[in-house]
Amino acid sequence: MKRNLIEMESNSEDGDDDITDIKQKISSIAPAKCPYLDTINRQVLDLDSEKLCCITLTNMRSGNVYACLVCGKFYSGRGRLTPAYTHSVSQGHFVFMNLRDGRTYCLPDGYEVRDNSLRDVQFCLSP
Repeated sequence: MKRNLIEMESNSEDGDDDITDIKQKISSIAPAKCPYLDTINRQVLDLDSEKLCCITLTNMRSGNVYACLVCGKFYSGRGRLTPAYTHSVSQGHFVFMNLRDGRTYCLPDGYEVRDNSLRDVQFCLSP
């Protein structure tokens, strides 16, 4: 698919507008490389404790709970005006893992982070 998009780029007559569209399509296909992976602090992660949001006390059964991989606290939600989003903006902690499925996200941008260096943390969710 990337090859087709690159061919489309070379056949483009309009110039910059088409190139921008093509680059956006390529970036949506390629997994996101998060620049904040080095901020993860594995020493503070306690994934064996009860998985409750520290603000709303929401548990995993009633909502999505995420672990902040920087400070180790649990927060609910990922969208705007949720505790996890607010924490990411106010504290500058950007890497969160869904405690149900182990998927990792960079907030407040909201993109999924796919990196093999997170496998050890994902394994701790369900050993």
